[in-house]
Amino acid sequence: MRISSLTLALVLAAALCSQGAVPVNSGNSSGSPSDSYVGRQIVPFTAVSVSGAELSSTDHGASVLIISLWGINCASCLDEMKALESIYEEFRGRGLKIWAVNTEDIDPGEIVKSLRAREIEVSYDLVPDPGLVITRAFTNWFIPVTVIVDSEGIVQYHKAGFNETEAQQIKAKVGALLAR
Repeated sequence: MRISSLTLALVLAAALCSQGAVPVNSGNSSGSPSDSYVGRQIVPFTAVSVSGAELSSTDHGASVLIISLWGINCASCLDEMKALESIYEEFRGRGLKIWAVNTEDIDPGEIVKSLRAREIEVSYDLVPDPGLVITRAFTNWFIPVTVIVDSEGIVQYHKAGFNETEAQQIKAKVGALLAR
């Protein structure tokens, strides 16, 4: 019995959505993120946060960098943002940086306005992604996606979806990397 690509994609989508991941319109529907990112050098990119800070993936100056790909209408993304704020508060004094990259090609002011409307406040960098360059570097289809990069620029963690188990995994991974 042959399974069509569309059937396989729909089964994969259903499985990831049950883990809190939702589709993102990145213009490429070839599948979900995989662990093939782990152990590799981070993809070089630059960005400007909503506060105007210039950011570089290859010169981020952090002991550990979390890149969170999220969307405004993704409930699990917003839950993850809240959990990441708690992790950031705990570890930022030890060298943690977080860049929350919005996966919608929207104005930076709209990002801030939308989060305020949802009563979500974060103290880490919010990053618009015009043209979805960063989004496409880490996901083809689903959000939220969490990427953890060490001080050498090596991806140590890459995961689509979010729930409380992932929050504990992220916190443990950050703690272990900062203890090195």
